[in-house]
This record gives sequence, structure tokens and C-alpha cells, in this order.
Amino acid sequence: MSAVMTVSQLNRYVAFKLKEDKNLHGKLIRGEISNFTNHAKSGHFYFTLKDSESAVKAVMFRDMASRLPFMPKSGMKVIVSADVRVYERDGVYQLYVTDMQPDGAGALYLALEQLKERLALEGVFDESRKKPLPPLPKKIGIVTSTDAAALQDMLNILARRYPIAEVTVFPAAVQGEAAPESICKALGYADKRGMDLLICGRGGGSFEDLSAFNTEAVARCIQGCGTPVISAVGHETDFTVADMAADLRAPTPSAAAELAAPDITFLYGRLNAVEKALRDSFLNRLEEKYRRLENTERRIKALDPRERALRLKEKFDQAGKRLRSAYTVKLKECGGLLAERAAALDGLSPLKTLSRGYSLVYKDGRLVGSAAGLSAGDRVDIRLSDGVVSAVID
Repeated sequence: MSAVMTVSQLNRYVAFKLKEDKNLHGKLIRGEISNFTNHAKSGHFYFTLKDSESAVKAVMFRDMASRLPFMPKSGMKVIVSADVRVYERDGVYQLYVTDMQPDGAGALYLALEQLKERLALEGVFDESRKKPLPPLPKKIGIVTSTDAAALQDMLNILARRYPIAEVTVFPAAVQGEAAPESICKALGYADKRGMDLLICGRGGGSFEDLSAFNTEAVARCIQGCGTPVISAVGHETDFTVADMAADLRAPTPSAAAELAAPDITFLYGRLNAVEKALRDSFLNRLEEKYRRLENTERRIKALDPRERALRLKEKFDQAGKRLRSAYTVKLKECGGLLAERAAALDGLSPLKTLSRGYSLVYKDGRLVGSAAGLSAGDRVDIRLSDGVVSAVID
């Protein structure tokens, strides 16, 4: 090496020395990420790894970055596997990261939490997007493995509780690398078969066993189904991304079968109650209509001219009877009074007096009350009890 070096030669020499030092290859380094940048075009990660006293720049190229199950971010504590090299252009050494693990949390767990956070921000889990379950589904589809014991539990429960439903099984792998794609294909096929309701799930297992239901693909397939979906994954304590994306989460596959359809015994009870209520309502309405009909008939009858004439005739007949009765009574009263008055009048009658030998003298048609009213030669009429005679005063 010459006594005078250029900057490029120096940086190249230092880079060579670092590259040759096996102690600086694949080092595990713990630190906190800051100034994190996910380069949009290249896909490389650029960040600074620091602790309480020092910091070092780091880069993770796209090939390695794309394999991470989680997305790094500033403030995250990590353990990286890296080679220590010099970036010759700037003359600074930096870490070339080949792998990264969260410090204090598993990568899968962290990736899952980040996925939940991202899907929640996109509204995949929003309650407003969830579809109501049909109260009486005619066709129920089950997306699960045909070998799963949970499938037989669901089929037995549906056959016992709701035998009138048509149940179709859409087989899918529920474990392994191919499971997410298999579940999505089965969901898509079932969604086009005119099902009223879908149950998607599997029995219990480890966190890794249930990993297919914690994938973004399955969550988006469930959320994109036009058919309401019940998620039934694992045990009651298991809670997956599929549960959050589904229209309803069931704690177990057996519970999903119970939530999918009502108990037919309960339906029969309700049907009988409704039938009785309808019958009682019908009879009450019928009785009410019958009473209204009777009232209407009476009103119509009251307005019928023939009925009115009949009632008037009855009134007329009754009035005639009362009139005849009153006439008879009045006639008797008047006859008695007439007899009394006739007797009294007869007692005062001049004729009665004449019958006792008296007579009346009339001159020129006028009664002569005194002899002074007569003169000799006057012609008079003398009325006796049995006739009239003429005479001349002498």
C-alpha cells in the first residue's frame, strides 16, 4: 500500500478488512429501531439501530425484508442478525440486516397484532359491515375439513335441532401452508351456491394450528362473502382474525351450529302459540263483525218503510183503541149528565105545568102575561097540555 491514499482507497480498504473479519458476520445485535423508512419503490428498509449510548445505521434489502412476518416501525425493540460493513461512498460502517425478531414478543404474535390493527383501520371488522343472520335458513353451508371431529358435532346438532334445513359441506384444508388458499376457495364456491348461511371453522389446536384463520386472505374472503358467515374456530378462549371479520363469532363449532338455526321444538311451541293467538283473534273479530252485522240489520230494519208503516199502524191501532175507550167513557159520562139535566129541565118545563091544568095564552104569537093586555074581541090562542085552541075575548 502506498504512503498516500485516496479517500476511496481508504474506504475500500476498511470495507475489505471488515468483510474479511468473520467475527463481524451474522452478528446478533439488540437495539431499538428509529428513523424507520420503508422505501416505496425499492422495498428496502432503512433505519437506525440504537441503545441508550450509541447508534448505528442499518439497511435490510427487499429480498430479506419481504420474508418478515411483521412490519418494523420506529420505537420497536428488536434483535437483528446482520453483517457489519462499510458503505464506501460515505465512509461509514452500517449493518446489513438479514433477519429480524422482535425483542420480547414473538414475530408471529407481533405480525398478528399488526394485521389486526391494519384491518381494523380499513374497516374490515366494522359492525356496520356485518350482515344479520337469517332467522330460518333453508340452506346452511359448512366450510371445514371433512376429517374434523367438529364437523360431525355440527352435523349432529343441526340434524337434531333443525332437521328441515339442507346442510352442505364444502371441504377445505384447515391446517398447513395451503390452508388459507383452500379455505378461500371453499368460501368463494359456497358463496355462489345460494346458501342462506355459512359456518367456517375447525376444532381446537395450538396457535400454529389455527394460523390459517389468522391470515389476511381468509379475513378478507370472509368479509367479502355476500352470504352471512359464522366463524367457529377452536375453543372459547381462541380468538382469531377470522372471528373478527365474520358476521358472528361462535366460541366453538358446536355453538356455531346452535347459533345457525333455532330449535325446532321451540319453533313448534311458538307456532302453536301463534296459531292459538290467530284463532282467538279470528273468533273475536268474527264475533265483533257478527255484532256489527246485527246492529246494521236493526238499523236497516228501522229505516225500512214497511217496518215504519207497520209501527205506525200499530200506533194507530193503539190510539184507536184508546180513543174508543175514551169515547165510551165520555159517552157514558155525557149520557148521565144529559139525563140529570133533562130531569132538571123537565122539572122546569112549561109543559109539565100545563099537564097540571094550567094553560098559556098567546096574542099575536106573544105570551100574554096579564089580563090587562087583552081587550074584548081580541083573538087569542090558548095552549093546553094536549093541544092549542083559539078563542075570542068576550
